[in-house]
Amino acid sequence: MTLRRAFTLLEIFTAVAGLVIVMGLMVSLARHVRSSSANELTRKILRDLSVAMDQYLQVSGGALPEVVPFLTGSVDEREILPQAVRNSGEILRILRRQNLSRQFLNGVPEWIFDQAIVRDAWGSPIVFLRSMHPRVGMAPSDKPFFVSAGPDRKFLTREDNLYSYEEAGNR
Repeated sequence: MTLRRAFTLLEIFTAVAGLVIVMGLMVSLARHVRSSSANELTRKILRDLSVAMDQYLQVSGGALPEVVPFLTGSVDEREILPQAVRNSGEILRILRRQNLSRQFLNGVPEWIFDQAIVRDAWGSPIVFLRSMHPRVGMAPSDKPFFVSAGPDRKFLTREDNLYSYEEAGNR
């Protein structure tokens, strides 16, 4: 009778393969959780901005804020980003004048709301549109809305963009 004092090569490979499978599942789950939390954070910011805009409209008697129009004839993503940053900063200044931005965006991290611009969870500026735009978003009854470029960070791909008018029904 011989005593076995070591693992066989097959047992070691089986254990390593099992660990690789478990690690793969954990990485996939972590990626899904991270994506879901980024989506949820951005949706919360869009809801909060929509509520702030509703209050602004009440205070201003329904007059929309005067901001630089977003996407004035531009169809190139490289041209859109500077416009988006300018637009986001301008709408934030308007909401701040009415003391509406702090009360709604108080709990979000500083890298999203740094007092100069509001970003989504992927780092892109959240943009205010006074009316629908065929390449970016089509709000019901041509109402003003906020839009996030989504995970791909491109405003012109509507598949993953997030809109405040979609969140208005979820309040």
